[in-house]
Amino acid sequence: MVDYIRRVRESGGRVVDHDGDQLLVCLTDMRWGLQSLRTLLAQARRDGFAVRAAIVQAVLARPDASHQGPGFTARTLDTLLRLAGQVGRQQVGITPKLLSLIQLSAPEFADLFASSDEPGRPVRGELRPQPVLVMAG
Repeated sequence: MVDYIRRVRESGGRVVDHDGDQLLVCLTDMRWGLQSLRTLLAQARRDGFAVRAAIVQAVLARPDASHQGPGFTARTLDTLLRLAGQVGRQQVGITPKLLSLIQLSAPEFADLFASSDEPGRPVRGELRPQPVLVMAG
């Protein structure tokens, strides 16, 4: 975890929250983020620790007087938690919308994602659940 935090910061990203074995980061380089997660999955499998992760397109909320810097909208966090809860060990989950962005900006990573075997659960405000796409390590 400490090594990944260091690499996130070196890549220009930032740690949003770190609580025990859970980490929330904001990455600015999609290629670096995808490659780093792919590497982390391989390292987890090799070294015997578990990774469950999710990537969402961040939607920032305006800060209020009690919060320094931008925060994430409740819907962004709901989507992130739903995705992370639906993937298994050594997997990264994303939404189909994010896969579209990956196909445009980092197409070499698009084939790493496949539909999850489990049907998605709806997020507040959705009429029907979005499918979950998974990168397995």
